[in-house]
Amino acid sequence: MIVNIFDLNFDVSVSECMKNMKPHPKFQHCTFENYIPDSRYPSQSSIKNILSEKVLSAGKNKIKYQINNKGFFGFLKRSNSSDKNTDNQDMDLNLYLDGGFGVGKTHLLSACYNVAETDKKTFLSFGELTYFFNFLGIEKSIKYFSDFDLILLDEFELDDPATTRMIAKFFQELGNDTLVITTSNTLPSDLGKGLHFQIEEFEREMGVIADSFSTYVIEGEDYRRKSGSQVWKRVVDKEFFMDQYAKADTEAVSKGLIGFEELISLLKQNHPFKYYIIPDNTEALFIDGIKPFSSLDEALRFAHLVDNCYYYNTKIFIRSDYHLNDLYSNEMLESCFQKKFLRCLSRLDELAVFYLK
Repeated sequence: MIVNIFDLNFDVSVSECMKNMKPHPKFQHCTFENYIPDSRYPSQSSIKNILSEKVLSAGKNKIKYQINNKGFFGFLKRSNSSDKNTDNQDMDLNLYLDGGFGVGKTHLLSACYNVAETDKKTFLSFGELTYFFNFLGIEKSIKYFSDFDLILLDEFELDDPATTRMIAKFFQELGNDTLVITTSNTLPSDLGKGLHFQIEEFEREMGVIADSFSTYVIEGEDYRRKSGSQVWKRVVDKEFFMDQYAKADTEAVSKGLIGFEELISLLKQNHPFKYYIIPDNTEALFIDGIKPFSSLDEALRFAHLVDNCYYYNTKIFIRSDYHLNDLYSNEMLESCFQKKFLRCLSRLDELAVFYLK
């Protein structure tokens, strides 16, 4: 089935977006049983056991502790995921799962949602949470999310001062009975490094954030790189790309074709909160003529689209004169959004087939 991307309806309400906060097709069947730890990295098995026990307590009167005023580099109370966690305070804290790309963090987070015995649970990316702040305001967002027993946040990251202030306020005022489990590629002690503002001015906010969590490190290799899933094809002309579009898997597959410039224009016309509309309606997205991003805004919008395609397991077919590693400039990869862009490249390794002239 051919989908006209330009005919998709992006006029969705905030409440409709809220209903979308759950593991999407790629992760909707994830459980702790089908998460297979790499035996070379004991931390994977350890955190699996910790999480399976922790989610059973969701909604059962989790007690929060007062935030202290430790210095920026002294506030991290880091837990060793290979040790038995006998500290009562650690057991009552939210969980922060740190690990590299492709070690299964999102699988584990989705498993928490799928097995949690509460209906008052939500799964969303950290970026989506900040979009809620922009849509509803921080006070209404705190009130809304405080009604949940379990909040699962994927890819925690701090990009700017405004986000830092809002997320600190969010954790400080979130309901006492709400358990938060989040994943990240950055340890709490490293959050904010490389940002273009004086991090010393935000010591208290960073302390509030870090003291809200017990931190666990998940070691391992990026399975997307390890599996060699990235596919490159050399093509002679556009007709070959179009031919593949016509033959994509079976006619039962919903597929859409759009030029790169048109895609960027469409993304600019819509709030990133609504980008899920594209993968929700297409199982295969063909992008013709992709080239290096000319602005940071375009690069960030595309990265968020890829995140959505990843959650929905929407395959991406790209025709380009450029290699994947050419899309982001060195300046972008060295900016405070570095982790965002590297994650995008890692996920494209799994999702995409590339056609090069």
